[in-house]
Amino acid sequence: MKINIVNYGICRAIGETKKDIVPESATGYFLHSDDMEFLQQTDVIYPKLGMSFGISYEFETESKESELVDFICRIRHPKLTNPGNKEVFVETSEEKDCFSDELGFDFYTIEFDWEMQLGEWIFEILYDGKVMCSKTFSLEKF
Repeated sequence: MKINIVNYGICRAIGETKKDIVPESATGYFLHSDDMEFLQQTDVIYPKLGMSFGISYEFETESKESELVDFICRIRHPKLTNPGNKEVFVETSEEKDCFSDELGFDFYTIEFDWEMQLGEWIFEILYDGKVMCSKTFSLEKF
């Protein structure tokens, strides 16, 4: 199996955005959207509140049949400290599944000032314990 990055950069959610409660995440939840639109392909991000950035990816399998694939989306990022509970995070991981003939995406939306941490943010897709693809974004001051 191969996993290839199709698009990356600044994006926005299309359709309904839902919050899934995940206590072990920096904000206490993950945002999910039905689809994403990529607005600007870039790996340099000048962060501001409400901005989303991320990747889309596709699976390359040997089978002609669609298969359900279990994998992990991981974002390694500078230290984020949630001011509400003082918990510190240096990565965000989410277990996902997707059919192999579907385009997948992973994104991060900056909702709070404390999330605007400059430095490297590395998006990775892991399958069977191995990093299959990655994209590094550099968050910089404007």
